[in-house]
Amino acid sequence: MEKGLLTPITELILQENQNLILAFPVTGLKEVDIYTFRVFRLYPLHRTYDGELTELDSGGKIDFNYLGDTGIGTGKNILEVYERFPFRILHYGIGLAPGEAWLYKAQPPDIAQTGFGYEVEAPKVGDKRDYIPGSLSPLDQPTRLTESVVFHKLTAHYGLYNASSRKFRPSLCILGAGYDCVQIVDGDFINLILAGVKPCRIITVGGLRSFTYDVPDVWGSPIRVSADTILAAMRRK
Repeated sequence: MEKGLLTPITELILQENQNLILAFPVTGLKEVDIYTFRVFRLYPLHRTYDGELTELDSGGKIDFNYLGDTGIGTGKNILEVYERFPFRILHYGIGLAPGEAWLYKAQPPDIAQTGFGYEVEAPKVGDKRDYIPGSLSPLDQPTRLTESVVFHKLTAHYGLYNASSRKFRPSLCILGAGYDCVQIVDGDFINLILAGVKPCRIITVGGLRSFTYDVPDVWGSPIRVSADTILAAMRRK
């Protein structure tokens, strides 16, 4: 049975020699900018936080910040890809515990994401919307709900909230893979991917809120295709 948003992230991670398109919707969603890659090599991406995180009272929160090597907002940003790795892409999900821990995402860091379409302010940590509870992305099995990619010039920040009636210390698990990629620039090959002849995983970057994206300089200019083209390719994959 199709698991949809609750698909374990381990079922979405690519293998070596598989193709990947990163898609960036253009304002209005009539066109999409794409960059195409092949995974040359990979290594598992796995990081847990437990004792490093602050104990939260009922209704307590940790505001949006980077995930550091010594805690949230402390140490080096582990989801920052340095300039010397322009073709490294981190692909991961986040599991959390307990189930009443709520996770919020901002990508880019100044754009808190929302799934709603009415006129609404950007979500804040603690809002009763636009969060992912630990019950839907468990610590030992992160799901598609938290799927993200980061690369040089694009990272993500996260916030946490205690929605229970008790005090607890939240735990996080980042699980996925780091890819070293070869960029595909051959137009004929990319057309075969878009036509469904060559298999490819297509990932739209960020969320529904529009943002001006930036990529490593060596990626060059994107290929711009119609939204209908990319949607047809996504249906065929």
